Amino acid sequence: MTYFNRPKLVVNALNSIVKNNELHQNWELVFGDDNSKIPGEPIVREVLAEHLDKVTFIRGEATLDEKLNNGITIGVYANKLLKETDADYAITLCDDDELYSNYLFNLNNFFNKNADVWHCYSDVIIYNPLLQKSEDVIGGGGKYNKYREPINGAGKIDASQVAWRIICNKVKEAWYMESTLNNSKHPWASNLDQHFFNELYEKCGPCVYTGFISQYKGIHDYQLLWFKDVNEAGLRKYVSTVEEYGGEKF
Repeated sequence: MTYFNRPKLVVNALNSIVKNNELHQNWELVFGDDNSKIPGEPIVREVLAEHLDKVTFIRGEATLDEKLNNGITIGVYANKLLKETDADYAITLCDDDELYSNYLFNLNNFFNKNADVWHCYSDVIIYNPLLQKSEDVIGGGGKYNKYREPINGAGKIDASQVAWRIICNKVKEAWYMESTLNNSKHPWASNLDQHFFNELYEKCGPCVYTGFISQYKGIHDYQLLWFKDVNEAGLRKYVSTVEEYGGEKF
């Protein structure tokens, strides 16, 4: 899980892990705080108080200026942790999304029953976490749920939909890119997930559809994806706003 100054939304994400624990207890969480002004670790310790033996904390120390000058380097952390973990499978949970209540249970069964599948994707339910409660939202559809066949997920599906075997990393050498400076126009906006999905496709074959729901995907006005539509001045203003009003807004 990646976290940046969204203390209220992350509570929903963490509670969804607790809910999944009712059906599947064999999980671990790596919680990465991207140098937030509103730290996430105290929130995790409160919500997951009974599961802290399953949690690892990391915190990036890069400033906004360093991110702008060096590109996004979250791939460095992701690769390091994928190399060190003893887990069998991995997923991404963002701080403004939530796991579907039986996702971990269904995912474990899916991989156990499909030994030839290296990575897979599932449906998501779209909602606005600033205005709605996930349990009140039904249905899926839309561009995120349009595929049903084996695909290359790059440019087609969201990070919240994909799960992969760790062996894809440790044996097949599919890794996140560790710098985004190759995007000279907006190095902070390079899409790490899509690059990684392409790595998975090239080294582990097509991404296979599972037939079940993975997560509630939050679509709202305060997403980091907003970075893609602004210049550097706009990015600085956005980050300043998030840091100043994070507690009230989120």
